[in-house]
Amino acid sequence: MYVVVGGGVVGLFTAYYLSREGADVVLIEAESLAHSSRAAAGVLEFTKFELNRINVRGYASRYLKMIINGKAAIRRIDPLWLLTYLKVYGRDPDPSVWTFMSEMAQFSKREYFRLAEESNDFELREEPVFEVVEDVEKEVEALKKDPLRPRFEVGELDGRQVIVYLDAVIVSTDLLAERLSRELKNVRILKGRVAHYGDGYVVLEDGSKIEAEGVVFSSGWWCRKLGIPVAPLKGYGVRATTSKRPSRAIADFVRGVFVVPFTKWVKITGRFDVDPYGDLKYLPPVLEAARHWAGDINAFDIAVGFRPCTPDGLPVLEKRGGVVIATGTCRLGWTYGPAMGKIAAELALGKRGDSPLSARRFAAR
Repeated sequence: MYVVVGGGVVGLFTAYYLSREGADVVLIEAESLAHSSRAAAGVLEFTKFELNRINVRGYASRYLKMIINGKAAIRRIDPLWLLTYLKVYGRDPDPSVWTFMSEMAQFSKREYFRLAEESNDFELREEPVFEVVEDVEKEVEALKKDPLRPRFEVGELDGRQVIVYLDAVIVSTDLLAERLSRELKNVRILKGRVAHYGDGYVVLEDGSKIEAEGVVFSSGWWCRKLGIPVAPLKGYGVRATTSKRPSRAIADFVRGVFVVPFTKWVKITGRFDVDPYGDLKYLPPVLEAARHWAGDINAFDIAVGFRPCTPDGLPVLEKRGGVVIATGTCRLGWTYGPAMGKIAAELALGKRGDSPLSARRFAAR
């Protein structure tokens, strides 16, 4: 038996691939499946990593500006995470890491299209995303430096120049979460929290013990309890009916909101707060910003998401004895979800060696 701890996007895909390998799988989740992951907008960026590069030089001042302008907040920060961030600030990964990330992205893309060929019940579509930015020229220079080499052009929207990202794939994270849940028909799902673990077992808070051949922790920022420097970068995801339907997917970085149309609703997402609390304190500014594109908003579903971000924005994929850790996808959880799940499953089954994304990189140098 294999135990997967955490039922977010990475955990769902991990359980999915373990099950496809014929393994007996137990998935442990404290809330509903994908309760946090589905807050995402559903914009998959397979050739772009810029949003996750939170340790590049200049990012700290940009984030400070966001705080000053009321577009971000720090409510609680882990001192160890902050010290690690300062340590890796401005550090570039080895080129082999970018090759690995590109391979992961392309695997994920193929898997999404395979799932959509079986049944496109999660509204997958390929279309450009229009990105509203403060300084188009500066953004162009940043995109030219992106190691994944995104295709883009400068276009126009709402009377101003914008970046048009050409490689985007759109999915409904809400519908995709439902689809993945249905795919796990051979997986036993337990509601609970892990209190502690050991060699070949986990113990839940209610005292029940589950023995396992291997354990995968795909539990987002909870993985900090395993010594992984990962912080919750909180955001909101809202499904709503609106008086004005956007004709395209819009990433408005000036107002701090994504607006993505689907068949029965418009998905509105926003915020990037260092904030572990599950309240809706900063939701009103997100909805106010979205009104520019969507008009009057009737929200019928609100999700709070905690993006698990490492200090360098790159994921952690590693095996420690019988334990696999898969977390840290930050803003690109759905983009890399299939690849993260596949690699985590292979690590647990002993079908591959360690990845170049070990957390040991934070201790190096």
